[in-house]
Amino acid sequence: MSTQASTSEYVDSDGTPIRVVRSARRKKTISGAWKQNTMVVSVPLGLGEQAERMLVADMVKKVMRKVVAGTSVDPNAQLMERARAMDVQLFGSKAKPAGVRWVSNQNSRWGSASLHSRRIRLSDRLRAMPQWVQDYVLAHELAHLVEPRDGHGPRFKAALSRYPRVHDANIFLSGVSHGYHAAAKPGAHPLPGDLPLGGDDDFDDFDDFDDADLGEHEAALG
Repeated sequence: MSTQASTSEYVDSDGTPIRVVRSARRKKTISGAWKQNTMVVSVPLGLGEQAERMLVADMVKKVMRKVVAGTSVDPNAQLMERARAMDVQLFGSKAKPAGVRWVSNQNSRWGSASLHSRRIRLSDRLRAMPQWVQDYVLAHELAHLVEPRDGHGPRFKAALSRYPRVHDANIFLSGVSHGYHAAAKPGAHPLPGDLPLGGDDDFDDFDDFDDADLGEHEAALG
């Protein structure tokens, strides 16, 4: 049994990102809320391991029923709200995204940005990852809107460096990409529900400009 306040994050068997917050201030109750695409459950610090697992699982079911029923905020609206806040905080409102949404058909890149429409798309595979990783991909695409003609040049890198966890997120996504490639090798057995992976370009491509005036630009992760 832990005696110090702590936080842990994991993804349950249904693919729901969960953050468990253990607090000394909380004595007899637990609470749960769907926040920024993560299920956050607050529990008493002294709760036993087995009891915590059972109570967290029960709380997740209750809250997710409400999410499915449509009582929560639209995930795309939440994503747009995050993008606008990051634009103000990191880029002085220079990116000006017109729209941000999750997509399920983006199988070969984590994110994409259109310079023409100023719309950003993020792969829904990111939804099972920590928010700081999601926010890094979002910051990456916003930085392209700030420096639209620099590719991954020095001005783009200077803009993206305003996000505090660039290095950590690159390592995280490189590891995930490596896992996808390993699962795609002949004779390997991908996890059920995994999207098919093709050649060496899949999931190494980080972003894509689909602006008609500038043509398409694709770049390797890392």
